[in-house]
Amino acid sequence: MQKILGLDISSDSVAAVQVKGGLKGHHVTACAHVVIEEAGGVEEALKALVEQVGHEADTCISSIPGEHVSYRNLRMPFRDNKKIRQTLAFELETMVPFPVEDLLVDFTVVDRSDQSEILAASVKRAYISEYLTHLQANGIDPAVLDISGVPTVCWLLRQAGTPDDGLLLEIGLKRNTMILYLKRHIALVRTFSFNGSAIARHSDTQAAEQIESRLRSFCTKVQNTLHAFGSHTAKTVRPQKVFITGSGALYPDTESLLNRFLDLPVERIDLATDPRIHMDESIARVWNSALMDNALALAVRVAKQSLGFNFRRDGFEVKKEYFGHKEEIRKVAAFLIVVLCLLCLDLGVDYYSLKKRYNTLDRQITEVFRQTLPDVRRIVDPVHQMKVRINEIKKSALSLPGIGANRKVLDLLRDLSLRVPESADVRVTRIVVDPDTVLIRGETDTFNTVDTIKKGLESSAHFNAVTISSANLDRSGNRVRFEMKLERVR
Repeated sequence: MQKILGLDISSDSVAAVQVKGGLKGHHVTACAHVVIEEAGGVEEALKALVEQVGHEADTCISSIPGEHVSYRNLRMPFRDNKKIRQTLAFELETMVPFPVEDLLVDFTVVDRSDQSEILAASVKRAYISEYLTHLQANGIDPAVLDISGVPTVCWLLRQAGTPDDGLLLEIGLKRNTMILYLKRHIALVRTFSFNGSAIARHSDTQAAEQIESRLRSFCTKVQNTLHAFGSHTAKTVRPQKVFITGSGALYPDTESLLNRFLDLPVERIDLATDPRIHMDESIARVWNSALMDNALALAVRVAKQSLGFNFRRDGFEVKKEYFGHKEEIRKVAAFLIVVLCLLCLDLGVDYYSLKKRYNTLDRQITEVFRQTLPDVRRIVDPVHQMKVRINEIKKSALSLPGIGANRKVLDLLRDLSLRVPESADVRVTRIVVDPDTVLIRGETDTFNTVDTIKKGLESSAHFNAVTISSANLDRSGNRVRFEMKLERVR
C-alpha cells in the first residue's frame, strides 16, 4: 500500500497528514499541525512537522497559500484543453502586471459549451522555486502543488448530498479564502486579509465582540465579491450552502454568525466523517478537523484531478527516479525470476508428458496397421499408408461388375424388404449377394406364400428373373423351406 503525505502550508501554520491508500479507502497513519510563529518561522515549522510525521511517505502532495496566486476568469474559443494551455499565456499577457515569462500558469474548466469558460491561476516562478527549495531542504519533494483549500472543495464535490452550488470559507488567523463552485465546478477563488488573533482568546467578552465585528466585515467582502462576479459573468450567483474550515471554525459561534450575516445555511466540514477514511484511536485523539482537513484533502486528492491545479510544470516537473528504490527493484526482479523458473519447469513437465503420450499412441497405431495390413513390410507413416490402401480398395470395389456408387447393397436389401408383404409369415435365414445374383434362403407357412414372395420380387427393377430353386416341407411338416435365385440387372 502506498503512503501519501498531504502537506498544507498557510500564512500562519503548516499541517501534514499521512495516509495509506488501498482498495477499501485511506488509513490515516500520522498527523501534525504547527503554528509558524510559535515554531520561529517556516523553516523551523517544517522541521518540527517532519519530526512528528516522519519521512516514510512514498509520495507528497502539497499546496501553496492562495494569496500568492492571481486569478482570472476567461472565455476561450476552444474546447480542447491542449489548445487552451497553448494559448492561455498570450491571453493573460495584457491582464497581469508581470512579464508572462515569469509566471507559471494553470487552469480549470468552469463550463464547456461553444466556448470554454475557465478559471486561470498564475504564480511567480521565483516563488515556486523558493518554495520547493524550502521543502527539499527538509527532504520533501511534492509531486503536486495545488492551491490551499481547492482539494477540500474537490473532496466535497465527491460526497453524496453536496449541493451543486456552494461556497467554502477557510478562515485563518491572518487570511481568509473563499472558493465558489457552480454546477460542481470551481468558478472563483479569492483571498482576503484578516485579523483573527481574537479567535485564539475567544473565551473573553471583548474577544467575542472583535470576532463578530471581523466576521461581519469578512461576510460583507464575500457578498460584494459574489455580486461583482455575477455582474461580470452575467450569472445568478446564489450558493445553496456555506462550508467552513480553518482556525475560525474552532470558534463555537462562527456558524451562527455566518448564517446571520450571509443568510445561508452554514456547515462545518470534517473529512474524518468520510466512510472511506479510517484512523486509529491514537490518531483520533489528536485529530483536529478545522486545522488538518486541508492537509487530509491533499493526501486523498485524486491523482488526475480535473478540478484542481498543479504548478509542478514548465521546468518544475518532478524528476523521475529510476534508481531510487533499488531494494524494491531487486525484490521484484527476484520474484519474477522465480515465477519464470516455475513457468519453465511447468512447460518442461507438460512437454515430457505430451511426448510420452505421443510415443504410446504412435506405437498403438503402428500395431493396428500391422494387424490390418500384414502384407506391408515397410512402415513409414501408418496413417497416410492406411488412407492410401482404403482408397485403393474403394476403387477396386467400384470396378467390379454390378457394383457401383449408384447401386448399393443397402438399396437392394431395402427393395427386397419392401416387396415382401408385411402379412407374410416368413423368416429369411440367409442372403448371399454377388455381382450377378442374389440367393435367398428361408422358411414360411405355405407354398402359396412362397409364390406370393416370388411374384412380389419379379416386379423389382433390380432383377431380370426370379426362380424358386427349391420348396420343401421341413421335418415337422408345418413349415416350408425355400430357396430363390434372383438374377441382378447389370
